Amino acid sequence: MNHSQAFDPSLHEPGSAAAQGRCSHHAGSDADCAGDAVVSFQAGEGRWESGCSLALEQLVESGDIEPLGQGA
Repeated sequence: MNHSQAFDPSLHEPGSAAAQGRCSHHAGSDADCAGDAVVSFQAGEGRWESGCSLALEQLVESGDIEPLGQGA
């Protein structure tokens, strides 16, 4: 399970979609996206990504991250 927390733009690469408060999880895909980032989470290789509210639901359901407020 990957580390996650409430969205924090300082965790993301400057100038990236995530640092600008957009959902990087859905970027470049045809998936539905709820827009603004609400969660920051570590993806592969320790890279931080951001997710909208829909991405948060999807990631929790798939077991990739814990619901916000549930982790250590």
